[in-house]
Amino acid sequence: MLRFIGTEKRYISILMRTRARGKLSGLEIVERKLGTSGIPSVIEVTVKHSGIENRIIGSPESVLRELLSYLSKTYPSIELVSKLVLSVDSTEFFQSCTGILATSPEGLVVLKNLGGLKDREVLVLYLAGARLLHQLGKKEADTLSLDEITKTTGRSTGTVAGRLSELCNEQLVERVGKGSYRLTTMGTRVVMKDLMPKIIQLPDR
Repeated sequence: MLRFIGTEKRYISILMRTRARGKLSGLEIVERKLGTSGIPSVIEVTVKHSGIENRIIGSPESVLRELLSYLSKTYPSIELVSKLVLSVDSTEFFQSCTGILATSPEGLVVLKNLGGLKDREVLVLYLAGARLLHQLGKKEADTLSLDEITKTTGRSTGTVAGRLSELCNEQLVERVGKGSYRLTTMGTRVVMKDLMPKIIQLPDR
């Protein structure tokens, strides 16, 4: 059985339920392999259809794209479903952070002078940094607490709490547990497409 995290998991589960109802008869997804660490950095999927075997190897994101492409050609209605799924490509996210955020033995490093940014922009940048560290295996969770955000941004608790409330209302940030926050999928897309191109133009620190 294939298992993906986040949006990909939900979409694959749709495919598997559809297959179980017989609508994908003749299509058999045979295997999935993880790296030795158990983290799906590289996976392998073998698809058998009408006697033809296709093997896809790569990162979860690239394999998912190839799998959806294959399925959309075999079952055109799936292409419409795939357009309704909002997701973030990890490679594109890493590329958007290049020259702006980096990791060091001490933790997250911001490479640009953020003096010209609004408070909310600074907040989401540091939340993007938490996501980056988590995806690189440098941080257990992709969240930051209110105290961590206040400390790293240098803003007052009242300012941070107010901006976080606004961002949560706009569904760009979500609250997790007691007082921790993370970027939503939509928030990450906004950071990649709107904020990072702006920050890359700022002077280096």
